[in-house]
Parts: sequence; structure tokens; C-alpha cells
Amino acid sequence: MAVLMTGIAFTMFASSCGDDNTDENINNGGYATSDEVAASNLVAKFSFENDVTDAKGNIQGGSANGTSFVAGAKGQALLGASSGYVLYDNVGSAITGLQSVTISTWVKTANHTDGAESWFQLLNDSNWIGNLFILQESGKTGNDSVRLKFTVNNWNAPAWKEQWIDLGGDANRMVIGNDAWHHVVCSYDAATSKAAMYVDGVKMNLPASLTDRYGDDPTKGGAPLGALAFKNATKFVFGCYKQSLPGSTPDAWMKNYDGGLDEFRMYNKALADADVKALYDLEKAGK
Repeated sequence: MAVLMTGIAFTMFASSCGDDNTDENINNGGYATSDEVAASNLVAKFSFENDVTDAKGNIQGGSANGTSFVAGAKGQALLGASSGYVLYDNVGSAITGLQSVTISTWVKTANHTDGAESWFQLLNDSNWIGNLFILQESGKTGNDSVRLKFTVNNWNAPAWKEQWIDLGGDANRMVIGNDAWHHVVCSYDAATSKAAMYVDGVKMNLPASLTDRYGDDPTKGGAPLGALAFKNATKFVFGCYKQSLPGSTPDAWMKNYDGGLDEFRMYNKALADADVKALYDLEKAGK
């Protein structure tokens, strides 16, 4: 896994500010708390402090079924279960109208080899795939790497297909399946049609075939995905797929997420590398 240095961004901030800033603030990109990071772009925040409320109020109606709370990366966290989930039935326009997005969350998971577990889904009422989600697929047997799939959809794109960012192949896997807390960030930028992924504040060095979202064949320069355009996005769920909800029948490979989630955030832009690093550092420090 390559390490991306963000020293330029931090140096620019330090040189433009006076001596009033503490070393701690300079090291964290000038932010004193995690809530200050891209604050105007934060559209959903779930801290899971013994409740499932979105602090921003754009995802409402949370109903927990079979989940619980445990000690998290910062305070308390949501713990999934083999049949557990949290369903929200009211998604506001700040979510349904997303064009770019960043998902930031802490996860605590083991390496599973028995199926794929969905961390969350912004549902599409008429399609199992959904509009936006991250799922954890079977890891490589005998180690703590995890194959992750991040999906961002534009239902208006020509020749639409599922926009999977699929970390297949051993070189691309995330090493997070060791039952410890890790910070995972996935983003998509509409202006560039590029995706990015980060683990514990470090940007993954992924091939262009994964990060550049162009048409049916990213390697041949197809039409860019462009702005996200969701469809029938009225519901949101943590911990399972649409088919795992009451009234549906899941496929055999669809497993509910039985790991931990904490400090789940959604932004309406692709965060800069320096902001992702600041978010990781501050949340890790409990701020």
C-alpha cells in the first residue's frame, strides 16, 4: 500500500497563519475538532452514541433491529449482527441530490470468507443494487485483507452500468480484517469522474481502471460518469442489503454486516487528501 504525502497542504496552511496556532492544530490541517473538517459540506453524521440519529437531520426515521452498541473508535459504536440492520425511511434532498460524495467511517471487522456484507446502502426502491453503498466481500483466506466494493451510480449516464469500484486482486485489498478499528474513506468527484479510497488516513495507490469512472470500459476512455444521479432514493439502511429487509428474499451470498461502524459521515464533495488525514487524526484522538 503506497503512502501519499500531504505535507504541501499543511505547509501552506502553516505559513499563512500566525503564531496563535498550536502545533496540534497545524498538524491537523488547522482544525481543532473533526466536526470542523469540511463542515459546510457535511450532509450526514452518525456518531452512534447509544442512538442511531443522523445529527444533520437529512436521514430520518431510524429503526434498529437486532443491532447493539459497543465501545467504538470514538465513544460508542454501532455493532451489527447476522440478522441485524438499521432502516431509515426518510431521505432528504441533501442526500438524494448528491453529485459528488465522500463516505468516511471507522470499521471493526474480521476477515470473512462466507459471503459479502453490506455496510450501508442508499436504496433504490426498484433495484437491488441501490444508489450508493459499500460492501465487504470475502477476504483472502488466511490473512486480514478485505476486498471492498464501493458503488456510485448515475442512472442518467449513457449505456448505464453498475459503477463498481472493486478492489479485486491481492495488491488492491484493504488490510482491515484484523478485528481492530480502522478508518476507511471512499470518495467520488463528479468534476473529474475519479474515485479514491483511503485507509487510516493514507490514500491507496489504485490503478486507473478502478479510480477513473468512464463508461463500460474505463481503460478505453469511454464517456465519464459525471455527476451522480440517484433513482428512487427514499430509504437508507445500515448493515444489510435491500433483499435482506422484511418482505424480500436475499441471495445466498448476501450477508448482514456483523462488525462495528463508528463516526459515519457523508459529504457532498470529494474531500482533499489533507482533510481525510485530518479527519483520521482528530477522530483517533477523540476530537
